[in-house]
Amino acid sequence: MQYEIFAAGERCAYFDSMVASLQHAGIDAKQIAIADYDRLAGYVPEVHPRGTEVYVLVPTDQTVAAREILKSQ
Repeated sequence: MQYEIFAAGERCAYFDSMVASLQHAGIDAKQIAIADYDRLAGYVPEVHPRGTEVYVLVPTDQTVAAREILKSQ
């Protein structure tokens, strides 16, 4: 499954709320550490420059619906 990055930054209550709202609406949103995401893509620095930051990911085919849900909140 292909994902689009919806947000990036330090893990926070807003990202938790965003993911929970989208999941409640049936969208397979998730958070993943940027370092882990990069490792999956083959980028493996000794010390990752993004530390503990996360991405909020939404499946590419659900991005329009996800934007509408987040706009309505």
